[in-house]
Amino acid sequence: MQKRGVRGFVDVDGQSLDALAPRERILKTASDLFYRLSINSVGIDRIIAESGVAKMTFYKHFPSKADLIATYLRYKSDAWFQMLATATERAGLSPLERVLAIFDALEEPLRAPSFRGCPFVKGLAEFGPEANSPNVQATIAMYFKRLHDFVASLIAPLALSMPEKAVVQILSLVHGSIVIAQSTRDPALVEANRDAARLLLEDRLISSSEPGVCKTAGQTVSAPA
Repeated sequence: MQKRGVRGFVDVDGQSLDALAPRERILKTASDLFYRLSINSVGIDRIIAESGVAKMTFYKHFPSKADLIATYLRYKSDAWFQMLATATERAGLSPLERVLAIFDALEEPLRAPSFRGCPFVKGLAEFGPEANSPNVQATIAMYFKRLHDFVASLIAPLALSMPEKAVVQILSLVHGSIVIAQSTRDPALVEANRDAARLLLEDRLISSSEPGVCKTAGQTVSAPA
């Protein structure tokens, strides 16, 4: 039985090729090849051969390579946000800890030998404004907007000064962790960026939930009478 993931996708990463229907076999094969190698270097013929489907079957499900790329990126996006939701919605977390949980979610995938960086940063490099792939470009843009909105939703309950600036700073730390970890494989980088995120958020806290107490520079102090 095929296991459904977020928004109706089958969890192709968690199943063997033989257990999947033709469409999901194509998606799993493409996902493996695109992420491990690159999108532009992998041709349709190789995907057809390694997925074990007929060419007619491939084009029935994906009329073009661009359609397959966009589907692959949507699948990766949903898997990523499912992981973020699991990390940030754990019981007992404070609003500040929910933001920092994004960095906790990064640690395991960044340690994996199969880690090859962010598929959307890689996709952006291969399908920038000069590429004639509007569907792929729109999918990449949608991911970055979705991540922005996700971080903004976590930051909103904190009552920060200049919250939008804080969102951009957190996003920079998250993407920086992913990009640099691709070469260093050092989980200490994520921990350092998590600490930096905590400091900048605490510094922007306007007030705590307790009357007469305010936050400043990461310290709790009594407000003047």
